Amino acid sequence: MATTVEFEFRNARYRSAEKGLKAFGKALAADWDGSAKTLSNELRSFLDSVAQALTTRHGQAWPGGTGEKTLSTRSGKLMKSIVDSVSVSGTTIETIEGTIGSDLVYAGIQEFGGTIRAKRVKYLTIPLKAALDAHGVPLKRSARDWENTFVARSKAGNLIIFQKNGASITPLYVLKTSVYIPPRLGLRATLTAGLPYFVEKAMDAMVKAVIAAKGATA
Repeated sequence: MATTVEFEFRNARYRSAEKGLKAFGKALAADWDGSAKTLSNELRSFLDSVAQALTTRHGQAWPGGTGEKTLSTRSGKLMKSIVDSVSVSGTTIETIEGTIGSDLVYAGIQEFGGTIRAKRVKYLTIPLKAALDAHGVPLKRSARDWENTFVARSKAGNLIIFQKNGASITPLYVLKTSVYIPPRLGLRATLTAGLPYFVEKAMDAMVKAVIAAKGATA
């Protein structure tokens, strides 16, 4: 999952923050070649702050943390993958590039939302509370891994996989042909909201660095 953003800077319009800041950096480069390093540091700081904001927003324990725009912490893999993905490369104004995202297969649908449909099987197996641990992580990899199970229709009309253990019967999974996942991650929205502050902060840092460099060589 990757994302891009656009912005307007002063009296010039740029299709991306990258082009706008590089144009600004080139103007400074005539006076100081270290502007690229300052921009790189500011970009890294900005992307780290985006990753931290997402970690905080989606940091509440399951199931109470799941809301309209938030995810509960379960395995923690999604947030870790985003934090670990932050990278800034390039040593000149022209080559500086920053990335943030996740390579997990379910990251995209958490960001953009969408409907998951059963494909190679007739039904999706949606785990119920008894099939999850205290963090909301499935206790077993598949519904097939449970013993003494049977399928029956609930009073509400849903197909349920139950487990029978003596006289006890426990619902484990609900069977659905499809399930809708709303967009909750908010990576693009967080980037877009923070972009104007990053642009101003990066420009300010580069100007201050140029002034300091000139003072050191005066």
